[in-house]
Amino acid sequence: MIQRLRLIALLALVGTILLLGYNLHLYKVVEVTINPFGRHEKAVPSLDASGPNFRLHGKNFTILSGAIHYFRVVPAYWEDRLLKLKAMGLNTVETYMPWNLHEPSPNKFDFSGILNVKEFVLLAKKLGLYVIMRPGPYICSEWDLGGLPAWLLRDPQVVLRSSYEPYQFVVHRYIAQVMRVLRPLQASNGGPIIAFQIENEYMFEYSRTRDKAHFLFLYDVMRREGVNELLFTSDSQHFVGGALSLAPPDVLVMPNFQHNPIKVVTKMRAMQVHRPVMAMEFWTGWFDTWGQPHQNERLQVVSLTQSIGALLDMGASFNLYMFHGGTNFGFLNGANRASAGGEFQCVTTSYDYNAPLNEAGDITPKYLMLRALLEKKFPGMQLPPVPHNSPKMEYGEVSLALYVKLADVTQYTHKPHQSDSPLPMEYLDSGQSFGFILYRTKLSSKHQFITVGEVRDFGMVMLDKSPVQQLAGLAEQTLYLPKSVDGKERVLDLLIENMGRMNFDALINERKGILGDVKASNAALKNWLMYSFDFTQAFLDTVDSGALWLRTPPTSDPGPALYKGNLVISGKPQDTFMDMEGWSKGVVFINGVNIGRYWSIGPQRTLYVPAPILKSGLNRVIIFEMLQSKRSQTVSFVGAAVLDKPTLFG
Repeated sequence: MIQRLRLIALLALVGTILLLGYNLHLYKVVEVTINPFGRHEKAVPSLDASGPNFRLHGKNFTILSGAIHYFRVVPAYWEDRLLKLKAMGLNTVETYMPWNLHEPSPNKFDFSGILNVKEFVLLAKKLGLYVIMRPGPYICSEWDLGGLPAWLLRDPQVVLRSSYEPYQFVVHRYIAQVMRVLRPLQASNGGPIIAFQIENEYMFEYSRTRDKAHFLFLYDVMRREGVNELLFTSDSQHFVGGALSLAPPDVLVMPNFQHNPIKVVTKMRAMQVHRPVMAMEFWTGWFDTWGQPHQNERLQVVSLTQSIGALLDMGASFNLYMFHGGTNFGFLNGANRASAGGEFQCVTTSYDYNAPLNEAGDITPKYLMLRALLEKKFPGMQLPPVPHNSPKMEYGEVSLALYVKLADVTQYTHKPHQSDSPLPMEYLDSGQSFGFILYRTKLSSKHQFITVGEVRDFGMVMLDKSPVQQLAGLAEQTLYLPKSVDGKERVLDLLIENMGRMNFDALINERKGILGDVKASNAALKNWLMYSFDFTQAFLDTVDSGALWLRTPPTSDPGPALYKGNLVISGKPQDTFMDMEGWSKGVVFINGVNIGRYWSIGPQRTLYVPAPILKSGLNRVIIFEMLQSKRSQTVSFVGAAVLDKPTLFG
């Protein structure tokens, strides 16, 4: 009996090892190069938080910070935004780091272009600003999957933000790469970085998982990889008590909130006696979601100014979230859902946030009021003049006279994935993270109804490349199909859009596409081809030059299609806004750059087009329209943003 039990235990151990090896294989494991000093020594931060006030290099210091996310602003405008931050009276800039952009596929890292965080930090230093870094791995930030890479979801057993060993392995690998870039930029090494955040709002997750070991793992990894500066946590004011129970003694707990500053500061002083208080996120406004009202009334100018004044009167520091929101370029917006099965709300392309600087980097009344407040509170402060707003240009109407159906360009995508059943995006051979999937199979002429499993998030059903009906929502749906005219087998296409993964709460592990079978006469349809449409610049270039574009305007709705034309610019390009009035739902690309999604339900109607994306001469404009194009097949470039109106069908 004992030998039998030993054999069972041995087999279980072997099974566990094999399963772990399989899951690690999904993450393309390579050796992680960690800090050669091994276990970390006790850190001596430049920013001291051991007393009632912050002390930087031995002197009392009030942190006056504002959030700018470098990955939401074109690099050519980083200096302008940082200069405006300094001119308002702030001394520090705070930024998140999106893991899903810095490691877009396993063990392939990118710190170039709009992701050149080293350049952003050095620019802040040049301008005399300090930096607070929030590297994740999870950042929330109304960003797809809270900044976690979608390739993590290829592992069907993964538990995000937990002690799941394969997850922790790649987290360590990521932090090691981040610190290779940031370690020399710390204040203790002569750089401007004075603090690092551990994870983000982990107490909300911890209240569900109770995984204290993972939090301590993150703390240990950051110290091992050379974080010498102050470590802190950031949680809703309602969860800071729990954060204190998790945090090691050298970690400062900070609250996130928007109202009642006196109450929150008093609470924090009682909880962290003789330690400084800082509002890590004082929300200056709020983000927009499609189909909901524009959030320009969330926090008025006077209320914001009074709250910041109260924080300063109580000796607290603050970080304005956001000082400048910027833009969710590409497919990177996040999403929220009130509860499992609740209404799905995806974040708009604009991340204007009703912040002191608007989406285009322009000065707002909030900016001017806060600048006046800081001048009053710090009378010795010598503020530089406020930089001018960038000029805006109204370029007028552009014709998009050529079009091609999306279903006619499948040959330019990745090799299709073949499977008996529909698979979510994350399981495809293409390694797709964002965009659209076209599911294709054959359908007998006798079938007039199909039942589609759970759809995430939005789709269009087509028969023989002609649109039939929209798909939306989480519930299983049964659809009526028109009769076959000739009695022949038909091509069934289901185009599904990933509209952005959940960035908050327990639902952030959701996969995208069709989850479940597609049935006809209660039998699952088989033999599926799945085409990945992630709309890379290479794909757009190939389609532009190789596809058969039609000039004749469609006599009927062609369904999902690409439309193209040219914006002609004489002289130096200026910022502009693309007015999507008359278009329905889709994505816009200018010179190969994905400037974001549009949707006629609003509230956002215009898309911000920064001048550095444009060039003198011809600018290629491609619109992917999923539903129905504007009748005139034109689009207008206007001189001002419209963020609070739905578009009107043309």
